[in-house]
Amino acid sequence: MRKHDLLSSSIFFGIGFLVILYAPSYELGSFGSPGSGLIPFIIGILMCFFSTVTFFQAYGRRATKDQDLWSNVRFRKQIFVLMTLLVYALILEKIGFLISTFFLILFLMRLVDPLPWVTSLLGSGLASILSYLLFETWLKAQLPKGIFGF
Repeated sequence: MRKHDLLSSSIFFGIGFLVILYAPSYELGSFGSPGSGLIPFIIGILMCFFSTVTFFQAYGRRATKDQDLWSNVRFRKQIFVLMTLLVYALILEKIGFLISTFFLILFLMRLVDPLPWVTSLLGSGLASILSYLLFETWLKAQLPKGIFGF
């Protein structure tokens, strides 16, 4: 894994550096009055920081026999999540943000990474309500209302 971490952290550092270079061309603004380039600029800084940390952690590790990079990947679950997100995107306008997000998170919590029903119901309810309040109420974003009007 050392070799893969060194390579991927170098690539992500390069991408983050490019984002930092080009973000100011979209007006950074300030935290009180952010421009369209501020968030990409901050993300570029974070990418460079975390990729540097990963690089030095990997560099400090001993070189061991690399295990197969794909040995622990569960492709069925990956495809399952991808298909679930596709269905979510298709029903979001029709059903609305609040209900479709609730069922998306419930579905993922129960079937992808099985959690107890109480935890799944409370987690998906809280996540959907808090995200609705964040985007609809605080940020004044227009979310799909759906057939039920909320």
